[in-house]
Amino acid sequence: MVYSNLYARFYSFCQEARAAFAALWRFIPSRFYLGIAALFQLLAWWQAFFIYKHLSGKILVLHYNIDFGINLLGSPAKIFVYPLYGLAVFALNWVLAAALNRQRHFRLFTNFLLTAALLFLFFISLALMFVYLINFR
Repeated sequence: MVYSNLYARFYSFCQEARAAFAALWRFIPSRFYLGIAALFQLLAWWQAFFIYKHLSGKILVLHYNIDFGINLLGSPAKIFVYPLYGLAVFALNWVLAAALNRQRHFRLFTNFLLTAALLFLFFISLALMFVYLINFR
């Protein structure tokens, strides 16, 4: 009895999640946001692989402060954390936008959440560009 109740709840949750993501997909600007986010993600991963491939040493400068100089060093593999952060933030905002599909201001919330995610992805790409400049110029 408990198993069937658990299965029924899981099945209804999956149906509601499918309906929420379908509602988000039907909202045309969300497709635009998804496409732009995919481009920013591809750019960020390309930048990270480029930095990783061309680094000759065992230490990577990950952050530079004008007042104090280099203040964050790491192994070259830590460069891949930046695109992962961007992917996590966009995925979280996408899920939040889908969860708010029954709200009165669904379109407004979706635009705010996905625009914020795109800005975050833009700044990730910008940060990777500066990491490149710090290490190679």
